[in-house]
Amino acid sequence: MKVAFFTEGYEPFINGVVTAINTLRDSLEQRGHEVVIFAPRRRRHEDNDHRVMRLPSISWSTRGYPFLSPLARDTDVLAGGGFDVVHSHHPFSMSRLATRLARKHGLPLVYTFHTMLNEYGKYVPLLPNMTSRWLTSAFLRHCAEVDCVTASTSVVRDFLRQQGVGTRIATVPLGVPAMPISPGGRDRVRRMLGLTSERQTLLYVGRLTKEKRLDLLLRAVARLRNRYEFGLCLVGSGPMEGPLRRLAQRLGIRGRVIFCGSVPHEQIADYYAAADLFVFPSPTDTMGLVLVEAMGAGLPCVAVGKYGPGEVVIDGETGFVVPFDERRFAEATAKLLTDRHLHQRMASAARRRASDFDPLLAGDAMLAAYQETVELCRGNRGRLQPSTQRRELSATCLAGPRE
Repeated sequence: MKVAFFTEGYEPFINGVVTAINTLRDSLEQRGHEVVIFAPRRRRHEDNDHRVMRLPSISWSTRGYPFLSPLARDTDVLAGGGFDVVHSHHPFSMSRLATRLARKHGLPLVYTFHTMLNEYGKYVPLLPNMTSRWLTSAFLRHCAEVDCVTASTSVVRDFLRQQGVGTRIATVPLGVPAMPISPGGRDRVRRMLGLTSERQTLLYVGRLTKEKRLDLLLRAVARLRNRYEFGLCLVGSGPMEGPLRRLAQRLGIRGRVIFCGSVPHEQIADYYAAADLFVFPSPTDTMGLVLVEAMGAGLPCVAVGKYGPGEVVIDGETGFVVPFDERRFAEATAKLLTDRHLHQRMASAARRRASDFDPLLAGDAMLAAYQETVELCRGNRGRLQPSTQRRELSATCLAGPRE
């Protein structure tokens, strides 16, 4: 099978969506399939990969996604390339090109809903309500024009249904590769960060942005500062680093919080190894790849249970799932800081849970979604009929909630 990926964001920009795209491509290629990635061109970046096709773009910011230029010539793209499936990963400018390619050649069009776009508008300084409505309409429009939508968790699938999405939905997990820890990695990182052997360490990995709500994490940590000996490491960078440093100072926890900055991906496993507990306050993630990475390293997790993280972390077994409340977040963290037996039990369960997100299994689930969509589109002359749109695909979430 030959698959065309269309994505607004791609390397050198790295986030969870880009990581998920690369992992899925690798999984499909290990099964003998071919993937070509179409992405907007980024200034001062050259790909050394013939499988990546860049198109002229307009960049509003070095931190955000570029958009496809309206003057971009798409003749070569629309020629077809012998694709069997077109897979869109964003509902913006590249999705228009993905839709045109699919419709011109009668190809199945799949869209993966990676991001809770409806939640992001509220963090825009100007016109947050209008931005939220625009982002919501963008993904709803794209859901309506594709043949299959994939969601990483059943929670997100149910959210899409509640939004009125009638298109077929396959619940397909995102694969998360195991991250090898380098010899002596834990000790090296702890020495570098100045962490003593008796100091337990909380860890967050991800962007430092408004929607991740790290302010809640710092306020939760502040509730514990006079009772427990611990430190908090924040691995990542972003526009909220300055405000978070100032908040830590105001809360009286500046000496407990270590801002580690960006870390090369191949070294992050050593940071997981150096920690004792993973903390994730984000209320906007469809899944939370870093939660799986942390569990794979044997870290129990405390996570806000909105959307995907509430399904990825099994409450009371691999960690704690809590409401968006700093007191409840602090209480759950305190349990794992003080109860070593509980910590050890959850650490073992976390490692087992991480194996549910094996990339090859996730790739197989996506292939099942592709194949069933191909067959249904053939039977309906390249386009699903309205009477079939509410039936769900048989590809089930391999990492779904337990009964």
